[in-house]
This record gives sequence, C-alpha cells and structure tokens, in this order.
Amino acid sequence: MAGSKVNRPNSAKSRLRPAVVVGFVAALCALPALGWARPETIRAGVSYYSDELVESGPVRDIGAERNYEEVFKLYTYYEVLYDQSERVISCFEYKRGELIRTDTYRYSSDGSLLEHLIAVPGEPAKPGTLLDMK
Repeated sequence: MAGSKVNRPNSAKSRLRPAVVVGFVAALCALPALGWARPETIRAGVSYYSDELVESGPVRDIGAERNYEEVFKLYTYYEVLYDQSERVISCFEYKRGELIRTDTYRYSSDGSLLEHLIAVPGEPAKPGTLLDMK
C-alpha cells in the first residue's frame, strides 16, 4: 500500500483530551455557586444589600452582596440584617428607593423559626402564611 496514508489518532493527544475535560469539569465544580452567595463575613445588625432575592421556605435572604451605591440606583433591591447566629432577622424590599415590604423573623433557642411577620407600609404587620413558604 505504497502512497496510502493511514489516519491514526496521535496517541498522546487522545490521552490528553480526557485529562483536559476532567480538569475543566473539576475547575467548574470548584467555583462557588453563582446563583446564591451570602456575604462572606456576616456581622449581626449590619445591613447587607443585593439585587437578588433567595427564598428558602418562609425566610427571604439575599443573593450576591452588592454595595449600597450599586443597588440604590436599581428598580428593585433588598436589604438584610442578620443575628449573631447568621440567621436573617429582617429583610427589606425596595422599589425605586421606596420601602415596599419588610419581613421580620424571630427564632427559638434551638434555631427553629418561631415567628415571621410581613409588613407593608401603611398596613399593620401580618403573620407569614403557608403561601409565603414557597
């Protein structure tokens, strides 16, 4: 078979491809979750801001933390206060800079949620319902 060329994959390349794929997948898994990222350092009573809202049962928390200067220009943004155990105690929702909703949480000593109150400006606060527990 003079003149015919056999097309063989380069054995070094064929062994390298799976390693590259495995390395790429491992790198992606090592990245933090982009959809939800609480503030890295949480201090009780300090306001944290975001344009992302994460609802876990009745508790509303924020996604990736942003500076106030970044979020106050947005149409909708959120402010959260945490307690000493890094649990959300208040979540404020703003539209065009106006407060439109406040969620307040109270916890028992074992960490379970005791009370969830929802307040809308101009209306009395009401307890959170099962409809709020999405």
